[in-house]
Amino acid sequence: MAGYRQGSKWNDLNELRCLLAFKQLQENNFPRNMLTELAEGIAKISGLDIGSVKAKIGNYKSVAGVTGHSNASLETISIFKKYGQFSSSQLKEPVANGKP
Repeated sequence: MAGYRQGSKWNDLNELRCLLAFKQLQENNFPRNMLTELAEGIAKISGLDIGSVKAKIGNYKSVAGVTGHSNASLETISIFKKYGQFSSSQLKEPVANGKP
């Protein structure tokens, strides 16, 4: 997708990783500490700041209607429209393949 800022580490794959984390949280009823654990893993493999990853996961929570309004990017909304109906197990393959 062309909307990412130049020099940013955000891309469709990192968006999809965050959607997968959101789905895992949702499927487990948002347990305490799981967000931090998942965000740390994404931050480590992507080079993104953990705070940015947590915020992005929160944007997916908002886009899914779990929480109120957010300032989700067009890329986040697009990824959610394309993959939002998938379960976490269905999202693992495109994430593992690195091909959203």
